[in-house]
Amino acid sequence: MRPYNAKFIAAFADTDAAGIVHFSTVFRWVEGAEEGLFAELGLPFLAREGATLRGFPRVRVECDYLAPVHRGDQVTLALRPTEIGDKRIVWAFEASVADKAVARGALTTVYAWREGEGSMQAALVPLSIKQALEQRFKG
Repeated sequence: MRPYNAKFIAAFADTDAAGIVHFSTVFRWVEGAEEGLFAELGLPFLAREGATLRGFPRVRVECDYLAPVHRGDQVTLALRPTEIGDKRIVWAFEASVADKAVARGALTTVYAWREGEGSMQAALVPLSIKQALEQRFKG
């Protein structure tokens, strides 16, 4: 399965006092790759219809940090689904610098909606989104 790849440059604002990219930055890169993939496929990443908001809130994330990333490094974030379910999508990701893996993990999202300021309610992933992702990532 061919992953979706996004490129990022580690900026000064991404680093901690030691000059190493802060651990949370990897999650921003994962979300950036996910949003880029949806845009490439013409899919709504976050949709607002009147007072109704629909999207994919995060419900679980895990990451193994394999090597430090420094300011100025070019990072490639590879993203691929390991599950495209009825209500959730589980993404596997790997961040690398010069073909060396620096972080690897998974992100679980659930399709949900809310009305106004109400609480989020899980819903079925729209068929159009499931089909587009399955087509993009088919073996």
